[in-house]
Amino acid sequence: MQINTPRRYTTSEAAAVVRYQPQTLRRELCLKGHFHGIRPAKLPGGRLLWDAAKVDALASGEVA
Repeated sequence: MQINTPRRYTTSEAAAVVRYQPQTLRRELCLKGHFHGIRPAKLPGGRLLWDAAKVDALASGEVA
């Protein structure tokens, strides 16, 4: 039995998709708790993983 896990982007990958610098995503997360409504999963060690479907929707203009 295979468990389907959602696709995730690293901060650098997510930033490239939405055409921002990675630090911008990190800054918005620190200041507002989200980046345009997207909250990443936080892994031990401080690594962030962003939901690829939500990032792709933001990049295509589907999310305000």
